[in-house]
Amino acid sequence: MIASARNLYILKRLNESGIVDYKSIAGELGVSEATVRRDFEKLESQGKLRRVQGGAVPSGTSGTGFDAELSIRAKNNLNTQEKQLVARVAAENVEPGECVYLDTGTSIAPLAQFLLAKPIRIVTCNNLVLQRVKPESRAEVFIPGGRFLPADQMIMGAIAESTLENFAFHRAFISCMGLSVEANTAYVTEMESMKIKQIAIKNAEKSYLLADSSKLQMVGLLRAAGLDAFEKVYLNGPRPRGEYPANMVFVE
Repeated sequence: MIASARNLYILKRLNESGIVDYKSIAGELGVSEATVRRDFEKLESQGKLRRVQGGAVPSGTSGTGFDAELSIRAKNNLNTQEKQLVARVAAENVEPGECVYLDTGTSIAPLAQFLLAKPIRIVTCNNLVLQRVKPESRAEVFIPGGRFLPADQMIMGAIAESTLENFAFHRAFISCMGLSVEANTAYVTEMESMKIKQIAIKNAEKSYLLADSSKLQMVGLLRAAGLDAFEKVYLNGPRPRGEYPANMVFVE
């Protein structure tokens, strides 16, 4: 299908559903996600849509309101299989008896199914992780106090920050909204989220960044950490062309 026909199809699907993601459109059109991403970039430059994490929304959609809605309604269903693959590999780093921090976000939540079965201690501000805790879970779970944000299913604020300062982690598993190899940076969009991540990284012996490939080369508002702050940076999919840091791992 030629580019103009793909663009018309993308805009039609966007008008119908209010949100489109790279993977679904690629599957429906029989093209690569890289091709769809380039189509989205072109349509955004023409003012016809606005790219968000993993996909796009109508260009007239306000950033703050829709991003909050997207987080609870759609993010957890975007790139689900890819997130599971990354989580499975990342979870292999954890040894019995360790204390780990699980960050907020839908990229981190799949770690719960692998880590809750281990005899470890888990500290998390992520309600998506807490929802997976069962009576038979072997892990001991600690929840910092603070302000609960239903739209993002996470606990934030000064109380959470001061509580986390008291923990020492063997490992911290961190999420981001985007990352840039050129800028050596993992990005976030909220100041409170940035502070929580930075405390966890500071208090951990080793930190790991988890992201699906849709976040690669997405630049955000705030710099959470340098990519070199992480023992490993895990992304799904085949390794794209280009130069990548030695700590970046592509999971297929």
